[in-house]
Amino acid sequence: MLQKEEIITYRAWRFLKATGQNILTSLLHPTKETVKATAYTVISIYLVTNIVEGMTASKRQKLDATSEWGRYADKPAARGQALSLLMMQLTPYAILPSLLDKFSKKKKDDLSEEEYKSTRAHKLRRRGGEMFADGLLKLGPLYVKIGQILSCRENLFPDEWIIAMDRLQDRVPAKSGKEAWDLLYDAAPGGKAGFHKLFRDFDDVPLAAASLGQVHRATLRSSGERVAIKLQRSRMRDIYDKDLALMKKIAKIVDKFGKAGQVGGIEQSWVSIFNDAESIMYREIDYRDEADNAIRFANDFGIGLGGVEIESTAKGVDGNVLPSAAEWLRTPYTYGDLSSEKFLVMEYVPSIKANNNEALDKAGVTLEDREYLAECLARAYLRQFCANKFFSTDPHAGNLGIEVFENERAPRLVFYDFGQACSLADDQAGGLLEVIESIVDLDAKKSVSAFSRMGVLKDDADLEMVQAKCQQNYDEGKLKVKKRKSRKSSRYTYNTKEQVFDKESEKAELDARIDSAGQAKNTAETAEGVGVNELEVMASFTLQSEYAFAARALSQMDGVGKSLDPEFDFISAAAPYLVEVKGTGKYLKDEIKKKFTSVYGEDGTLAKKLKSFKSLALGLKCQRRSKDVCE
Repeated sequence: MLQKEEIITYRAWRFLKATGQNILTSLLHPTKETVKATAYTVISIYLVTNIVEGMTASKRQKLDATSEWGRYADKPAARGQALSLLMMQLTPYAILPSLLDKFSKKKKDDLSEEEYKSTRAHKLRRRGGEMFADGLLKLGPLYVKIGQILSCRENLFPDEWIIAMDRLQDRVPAKSGKEAWDLLYDAAPGGKAGFHKLFRDFDDVPLAAASLGQVHRATLRSSGERVAIKLQRSRMRDIYDKDLALMKKIAKIVDKFGKAGQVGGIEQSWVSIFNDAESIMYREIDYRDEADNAIRFANDFGIGLGGVEIESTAKGVDGNVLPSAAEWLRTPYTYGDLSSEKFLVMEYVPSIKANNNEALDKAGVTLEDREYLAECLARAYLRQFCANKFFSTDPHAGNLGIEVFENERAPRLVFYDFGQACSLADDQAGGLLEVIESIVDLDAKKSVSAFSRMGVLKDDADLEMVQAKCQQNYDEGKLKVKKRKSRKSSRYTYNTKEQVFDKESEKAELDARIDSAGQAKNTAETAEGVGVNELEVMASFTLQSEYAFAARALSQMDGVGKSLDPEFDFISAAAPYLVEVKGTGKYLKDEIKKKFTSVYGEDGTLAKKLKSFKSLALGLKCQRRSKDVCE
């Protein structure tokens, strides 16, 4: 007697056989009705298959949100469907809260924090943010990267969405237990035997996990030192091969649309930018490149094993070696000789995440400390952009920590993860320095000169219009530098080797420079750029890929800086350290030359007074002569 399962299998086989025969007959002897029926059948099978596949994938993602990364890379259409579904699900959560705020009797700004958290609008935004973060996490590593960047742009999304996306920085689901050991043996040079020969006490519960890898603690057998080992996730190169190939096609399509691919009116080649991005991203999944980047970063700032001071390899504009940053900056020492493509060994340096205000409060990090740390972040990037000519492009909060000391020493900023880094040419670095100084001095003419040196202006750019727009921005206060905040605590007194001026004289020097720039602006002639169309000005610019990465770094840095100091802006925070980057002699020489030019130069105070005197003299002369002669 046949079992129940055998009967079901037999009936299913007969149904499929009959269906196949009917389809074959329809193809051999097609009629309008059979063609229509066949098309409906194929579409139905396709839809049912996709629904079943989607439901199965959803079950897997509940256990591991990263489970479909490989499948989505193999089947971009499946990811496209998942992305479309995510956008449809998010739509009400993006629109309804704004409508509720609009028709609410009490406006959001009038509510206390507790009152707002009890509103329907807050609950919808929080749910929407969680859905968005979960959706990006499920789509793949490149989408996690997008979420990391977006989480640093507080002005683009509601706070609830920013908080939700924040976990994409270092809390991506990780492998632990046996899966972690398998990942370790697959990545370690020499496999299982090679790992145990050099290391012991591997902790299979990861410290942190990001889009590309996860970090575990272990111990070096030779020295007993605690180290952090970064292990790469499986299939990363294969996923990148497929995902980046698709994105490259999209970049080519965008370029074909011309102005449609512009950002802020600036002309650019997305293919060119993507090619450089592709190069950087492939280097990111080769931990040997990351090891080289980390070693260079540490050497540029003069930081050795244990965070001790070593001689810096970077030089200032004057050609002299820059001081070690070990007093205010830390980065883990990297064991390049023990690392490989999927296995990175670093010094274990615990810290508090830069935007974890609750943990910083518990550790006794004061508001003054945080303002100082935000300034350290700007100082670090001023040196990277203008002296080191090499910078980390990914300074989100997951890659920045705060090292706190038990004694009276000021806390120290910690940089992690150098998978993405970019180099600058001499003129690019020099041009960036000149742009920063031109903003400090509110000097529109110098800004245009800096843009030209950077190579961001087209050959046919209207320089007068660009200068007029810069002057307009300065006159309207759209770009201005704030004076440096005074600090009362003695813990911020740096080593004499680090400081060119003592704390008070340095602050006085910067304040005088800002005041001088303000006076020059106030006495300047009215800008002719009033009413200049911003898009027309932006059309004079062309965006090089290096500056796209610099802009990305500045954007992420600004988000972290504002989490430490709500009044943070890069130029104001970096301005006090121009003297460090340029060198004392060079800085003072340039300041004297600038002041001399401001008085005796072609557009200086003396020239303007002479011009006014001549106009006055001509007016008096006209009063004594006939009107015809004056004309």
